[in-house]
Amino acid sequence: MDNREKEEKLVDDLKEPEEKDSGRLSKMIDQCLRRWHKVYCATDWHLWVRKEKGKPECHKCKNFEEIIKNVNESMTKDDILIYLGDLVDGEFQDKDELKCILKTIPGTKILVRGNNDLFTATFYKSCGFTDVVQSFVWHNVLFSHMPVKNDNDINVHGHIHGYKTYWIPYTNQVDVAALDGRVKPVELNKVIGAQESYSKTIKEDKSHFEEGYYIFNPGHLNPFFQEVMQSTIIDDPFID
Repeated sequence: MDNREKEEKLVDDLKEPEEKDSGRLSKMIDQCLRRWHKVYCATDWHLWVRKEKGKPECHKCKNFEEIIKNVNESMTKDDILIYLGDLVDGEFQDKDELKCILKTIPGTKILVRGNNDLFTATFYKSCGFTDVVQSFVWHNVLFSHMPVKNDNDINVHGHIHGYKTYWIPYTNQVDVAALDGRVKPVELNKVIGAQESYSKTIKEDKSHFEEGYYIFNPGHLNPFFQEVMQSTIIDDPFID
């Protein structure tokens, strides 16, 4: 069985946030905040990047040391990190080193899977993530990797790397990367508080509306996103 067949076998359709995920994670976040600890968001570190487009060889990103230093200096064992996807570029081999690096990060870590997070949930949990989800809702705040159409108060996301250009009609999104979330953890309250000012700086690329972003309607995947998600999960022999 080749990688493509494995991907097709293992892929899970992206769908509405699971109520069980949202309920469990909401309780965890509420408990953390009630105890006066902090909840952080980060996204799109791409800790290892491809040396050449289309080739599997990767190298550490230019901000690698800065990112690891920032996250370890910011977080304590009592804090929570909501990581909004894309830990590394998809074609990546040095999984042992990734696991060692991620396990040094203190606190509770939640992975909201991005389009470049290609390994199984089992592997990411072996790296120290307590939960691996496609999306979840906390007090009507939707957390997802890509910005999505939604009926929530705010959509906290990553994926567009701070460029502020949307391929969907803009409504209530805020990109953690635009708040330096690609190089350091950003407190959740600051992310939510920044949405109003952020909304005044975005652009809409109307020529590409509906091409690249999932619409949160039950049972609906647009063709582009379905193809993306079919390359999202690779069979993972790295199981302790």
